[in-house]
Amino acid sequence: MKWNKGMTLIEILVYVALLGMIAVFVSNSLIQLSDVYQRARADREVISNARLVLEAVNKSVAQAQEIYTPTSRFNTNLGQLSLATAIGADANHASAYADFYVDNGRFFTRQEGQGEAPISASSVKVDQFLLERVSMGVGRDAVKITLVVSSSRGKFSSSTTLNSTTVVKGNY
Repeated sequence: MKWNKGMTLIEILVYVALLGMIAVFVSNSLIQLSDVYQRARADREVISNARLVLEAVNKSVAQAQEIYTPTSRFNTNLGQLSLATAIGADANHASAYADFYVDNGRFFTRQEGQGEAPISASSVKVDQFLLERVSMGVGRDAVKITLVVSSSRGKFSSSTTLNSTTVVKGNY
């Protein structure tokens, strides 16, 4: 019997089918890997911005002389915190004022004598900046902060809630 040194049509079809199945498996794996990366990126961006905002506010509260109540808004979903602080005060004044607030979903700070500066990135949205004034006795105040930051980038959304309580320095 004589063997032909070629491939039959059935062998070629089997090889093409196997190659197609491998290609589908590899492409689905790459798509899932890309989705996982995008989801992790959205989570990381939200957490990073929330921590940055909370650290900036906590640091200022801890260094403040007092809470400036005429312009502070407590117990509202998007509050405003105004602080009297010695940091940044000019020679003619004993203290300067710093404000923290949310405008159109973005977190800002404004120091006396300076313009407003954004703290959060434009790619995230601050959904809640809830402030509660905690009285710890005569002349002792603290601020309890609840911060909710979210992002909806493409088909992935992410949200995080951070809570913190900081004592005002000028009170102890």
